[in-house]
Amino acid sequence: MRLSIFHDARSRGVLSAVSAALEKTYGLETRETLEKAPLDKALNTRRGQFNASILLSTLAKEAHRPFLWILSSDIYVKGMNFVFGVALFGVGAVLSTYRLDSLDLVRKEAIHEMGHVLGLSHCENECVMQFSNSVAEAKMKPSKLCSKCKNKLEKMLSSLSFD
Repeated sequence: MRLSIFHDARSRGVLSAVSAALEKTYGLETRETLEKAPLDKALNTRRGQFNASILLSTLAKEAHRPFLWILSSDIYVKGMNFVFGVALFGVGAVLSTYRLDSLDLVRKEAIHEMGHVLGLSHCENECVMQFSNSVAEAKMKPSKLCSKCKNKLEKMLSSLSFD
């Protein structure tokens, strides 16, 4: 399966590490990497953040699936102060590196968000699919899928079809 990766100018440095992590975890090959800045219409000037739901739905209308959009800007969704990322099953994900203070965390959260794209939900096991509400929680979770999620993933991949 091929993955399109979009990024803003400041996120270029994480592309090879993220691509390698997603290939190792999910067998995803990078189709292309294209520079794409966040959209002005998604900026909430009062908050100083981009609405990740608007970003995701806009790119979903124009990009090959699956996709990952890596941004250095802060993002949020309704009801949350911030999110590391947001994903839409069978479509793609937006990932923010804004609060992630290491390449390890960026890789981990990319694996997490692509897990959602491929049909995985949050997991309570020692698993990369654990929900993280803070950088500290993200650092504590492992960077790999648990056996339960690996089994779910195998079943999900056989039923997914992308553009």
